[in-house]
Amino acid sequence: MRVDKCRPCRRLPPYLRLVLLLQSGLLLAGLALLLTSAPGAWLAVLLLASTLNLAAVAVGCLRESPRHAEPAAGAPAPLTPPQAAPSVELVAAGEEQLRRRLQALEDDLARREQRLERLTAGRDRAREESRLKSDYLTLLGRELQPLKVRLDALLTPQDEQPLGGPQRHALEELRDRLGDLAVLLEDIAGEEPAATEAPPAHRESRVLIVDDGPVNLMLARQVLEREGLVVRTATSGAEALASLEQLPFDLVLMDIFMPGMDGMETSRRWRDVEAAHYPDHRSVLVALTANASVEDRQRFAEAGLDDYLAKPYRPQELIALVRRWLPARPDALDTP
Repeated sequence: MRVDKCRPCRRLPPYLRLVLLLQSGLLLAGLALLLTSAPGAWLAVLLLASTLNLAAVAVGCLRESPRHAEPAAGAPAPLTPPQAAPSVELVAAGEEQLRRRLQALEDDLARREQRLERLTAGRDRAREESRLKSDYLTLLGRELQPLKVRLDALLTPQDEQPLGGPQRHALEELRDRLGDLAVLLEDIAGEEPAATEAPPAHRESRVLIVDDGPVNLMLARQVLEREGLVVRTATSGAEALASLEQLPFDLVLMDIFMPGMDGMETSRRWRDVEAAHYPDHRSVLVALTANASVEDRQRFAEAGLDDYLAKPYRPQELIALVRRWLPARPDALDTP
């Protein structure tokens, strides 16, 4: 038996160590007797003493085991390695950093709320201003209508003395301008346009607008360009004829009342220039006029005009005229 296998015996008191030394001596003496081949009575005595000694060792080990298993009352607990506690400075620094981040988030949220409030207020102001402008423009358009009616009455006098040429021309021009302004004001005021079909493929047909009124030019050009047409403009008859000498056109919107060369004379010269330069091509001439009586339409036909559009005209009326005279056709001219 190996005594060192008993863990409590590793920390034995001195008297047990002495007993173990005695046991070792007895065992060595017994071995010596066995080797000399003279066991006799001495061997029995050694075995008995060894047995008693082993019993004393066992009793001593049993007494010492509970003492080592449980510490005695009042004995200090075994020491454990101390854990590093966070310092006060580190805790304070972490709290300060967290506080700053929370403050930054609160400031950013406040700025976003202020920006949203400004945007909302700006949107509300813009809506109110747009509504007021629309109301003002509508009222202005209504105020122009009586002036136009008054001019119509002056141009068709009931007495026997009709107005003379220059005076009548000036009044007709003024009436046309007022009508154009009334239509423009209605469009700007937010009048919903009538629903139309998708624009046909005009193959980039060329259109010339001849009008000395900037409002008419702007409105007609915007409408026709949305239809996919190539649009040019001219403010006089001479400028229109100069454009024809450069290239032909598929459709011409000709204002009848223009200073200098009016639309009737321009149309007659247009046909002459067109026949000389483009004998295989004939453009569509449309009169833009406020007078469309039977006599006027007869004069238009004699001057070479194909159709007329009463002024002031609306965008839908212009689109309908274009689609009637310029359907999708394969022989449209190529864009230069």
